[in-house]
Amino acid sequence: MMIRHTISDQSLLGWWSRLGITAIVIAIFFSFDIDRPRIADSQTSQTEITGKVINGTTEGDIPINTEVLLLAIDLINNQIIEEASTLADENGIFQFKNVVPKPGANLRVVANAGTYTPSVDMQFVDNWQDVVLTIYEETVSLEQIKIKSYVLMIPTINARERQAGVLSVINLSNIGDRVWIPDLKNPNLTGLELLRFNLPLGYTNLSVESDLPPGNIMDIATGFAMTNPVPPGDATILISYIVPYEGDGFDFILKLPYGATEIRMLLADEAGSISSDNLHSTEQVTVADSLFNAIQGSNFVADEKITISFRRMPQPTPLQEISEFLNSRSYIYILAGMVGLTLITILAYAIFKSQRQTRTDQDKLKMARRMEIIREIAALDENYENHHTDESEYKKRRNKLKQKVAAIEEASSQRRPIITDESPKKPEK
Repeated sequence: MMIRHTISDQSLLGWWSRLGITAIVIAIFFSFDIDRPRIADSQTSQTEITGKVINGTTEGDIPINTEVLLLAIDLINNQIIEEASTLADENGIFQFKNVVPKPGANLRVVANAGTYTPSVDMQFVDNWQDVVLTIYEETVSLEQIKIKSYVLMIPTINARERQAGVLSVINLSNIGDRVWIPDLKNPNLTGLELLRFNLPLGYTNLSVESDLPPGNIMDIATGFAMTNPVPPGDATILISYIVPYEGDGFDFILKLPYGATEIRMLLADEAGSISSDNLHSTEQVTVADSLFNAIQGSNFVADEKITISFRRMPQPTPLQEISEFLNSRSYIYILAGMVGLTLITILAYAIFKSQRQTRTDQDKLKMARRMEIIREIAALDENYENHHTDESEYKKRRNKLKQKVAAIEEASSQRRPIITDESPKKPEK
């Protein structure tokens, strides 16, 4: 059964649909056997199914009374219909009689043995009298999970948005004899105990498909994790997503918690350059009539990290940048800010000029008043010298005038001596 996350960004449907088509090509190119027959010609002529449930784990037992189901997969109405059920005997033998195949439907036999339910699609079986359903003992350990190959390619780039469409095909293998099933009832379960894969920073529109038994996709801090059971043998996972880039590219630190026998990175020939200290360049690869630059490496140990650099990626044209700027309506905020700044500058200048003019007028008034007082002091001194004023009256009036001058000086914050404290000497008689 395929596990899928639907792409939701409608604005990218035009170029994202191309990724979907390429994904199918890549999956076929790297993963699937295209020579396998899809429909058994003998299906309509057989009326009985006989088989056996076996335990693929060393010294594993067959559960007593294991239920076996016969299902009809209605391809026209996209439905699964239970046709019959039976119990396997103590030796695991089961049988369905009077089987009547239906037009437009495929038959499937399923062992209902717990979390992992092995099944066989009968359109791929030539001998309906020798159907084998293999069950396994369970384990929560990921030690036997290995990555046979990890292929990442970037077939499509939206230069205007600086977004790259990424496709990855992962071929993994359970080399043990137990089915891996996470303990989802464990309250302390973490992403480290799930089948996990990291992705580049900022990824969006994640879609995951696999030929593993049913399970869920869970978001984790570095990418995603899967709860799908992993039985012994090989399986394929197809991943697609969009990753943004700034400047001329981005770096992706690929983490390999399960190691990898082979890693290959592909970038469309006209889309830039690709490099890594851990991978070496190889001959260009043609996929879906497109030419790709490739780097690859082999025999990576568990928990190894590889940094892949994508550079010289397509950039938006100046016209696209202007169009994007106008479409974003950011210019409205910029113009509003510029107008506001201009108005504030004009207002500040007007206030400054007004205050400066006011201070100038005040200074002129203070200067005129000070000169008037100085003239009064000079007249008082002249009268005193001409013996028109007695000494006590002279000193009293002169001190008052000096105090007025000091008050004016203090108000204008100027510390310039206006008049000396020395009185003119009284003329000798």
